[in-house]
Amino acid sequence: MTVSDKQVAAVRALLTGQSEEHSRLIDEMGPVDVGRGYTALVAAGVFELIDKRFMREGVAAPDDDIVAYVAFARQKSEAFAEGLKPGIAERVMLAALDKAELADIDNNDVAMAQFYLLMSLVHDEQFSDEELDTFLMRARKTADIWLAEK
Repeated sequence: MTVSDKQVAAVRALLTGQSEEHSRLIDEMGPVDVGRGYTALVAAGVFELIDKRFMREGVAAPDDDIVAYVAFARQKSEAFAEGLKPGIAERVMLAALDKAELADIDNNDVAMAQFYLLMSLVHDEQFSDEELDTFLMRARKTADIWLAEK
């Protein structure tokens, strides 16, 4: 399985604030496509942006930077404050930096944290349309590799 154009379009709609289009595409995909390609694309995007922001010359940022970022992200809106569970979000970020494991956390909780973290990190980047498309293309390539390994 690889990430489909529709899954990329759904993530793009999410990241550009097109909530109705995002919901429509998610509904069209069904649970299997959402549970595999879509979540893999979200995870790949999160890992790429965490690496970009929190790796400095091959060294991961201190854990305090991760805690501070999650607190910052949760302040973006009421939805973020409610949906982004600090302990889980911090572990997701630390795992992206090879400083933690996620095996003991429910997959749905990990996916929800990745969902909110991706929106927050992309918002911070302030990508142009072209930059967002390039970012999604890179994340798609990574997600396709991950899916091929399963």
